[in-house]
Amino acid sequence: MQLVFADSEVARAEVQGDTLLLRFAAAAIEQGPAGEDGYLPGLTLAFQQARWQGDPAACFGRLVEGELSDGISRFTRLELPFDGPGPWRVELLFAHGRRLVVDAQRVTASAGDAPLRPSYAC
Repeated sequence: MQLVFADSEVARAEVQGDTLLLRFAAAAIEQGPAGEDGYLPGLTLAFQQARWQGDPAACFGRLVEGELSDGISRFTRLELPFDGPGPWRVELLFAHGRRLVVDAQRVTASAGDAPLRPSYAC
């Protein structure tokens, strides 16, 4: 199962000390449990020991693009669950024009218990 940054919907960003949490309202998923595509509500992406550029309070809504980089490779998708020691850099562009850049020592993604919702995109 893979998280696709583009077309995912972020509900909000939360700051907890030096950790930045992105809570997704609808994370775009490819190759779900039965090979289907869809949306997963409640996915959380955590950036630990993080520094960021951009206003977390403005980080909500649809992502136009997103990329995670370890300095060598760039990923527009993440295999779930994900737990990667860093350093990492993520760059996210929201549909309303805001950009968020995060440098973190660890990135984790947890899907929670919500079921995958099918995509009806044509």
